[in-house]
Amino acid sequence: MRLKKLAAAAALIGMSVQPAAQPACLTTAEAETLVQAMLPSLIDNASEQCASYLPANSAIVARGDALSQRYTPAADMARDQAAGLALRVLENGEETPGLDAESGGELIIGLFEMGIGVALAEMLNAESCPTADRVFTALEPLPSRNFAGLLTLLIEIGSADDEEEGESPGPFAICQTAMG
Repeated sequence: MRLKKLAAAAALIGMSVQPAAQPACLTTAEAETLVQAMLPSLIDNASEQCASYLPANSAIVARGDALSQRYTPAADMARDQAAGLALRVLENGEETPGLDAESGGELIIGLFEMGIGVALAEMLNAESCPTADRVFTALEPLPSRNFAGLLTLLIEIGSADDEEEGESPGPFAICQTAMG
């Protein structure tokens, strides 16, 4: 359950943007792009949150900044496409006047990233940070696209569990056709 919640935080489940009754549907590849664009922010936030609970030599605390910097070029390349996806998640079939994919999407990604910080602040504590460190250690050697892919898989698993428990899957859902 803790891993699901950690993945949910990573997946923006705790965002401040309110999801509609039927959240926007993204393909697995689209969700991976959105997650990849926000990986540096996600890693920075998790590292900052866990610094109070883990030793300075723990992987997420000691090497989080270096990994965030390593993933930044790929995140920057994914950001334009992710901006359009973020806007689509916000719109969810409704027009959002004054927002376009370039300016509005970037604004929404910024809100998503702030939401990550809020969600991680609520979820990462003395009990959950060791698990976050283990996940980080396992994923750290991966290229950013693979890291994002595994986080997206965790989102899919967590969303399916949420739906079974009658909870909202969050601001977006992975399209059923994309899951299998």
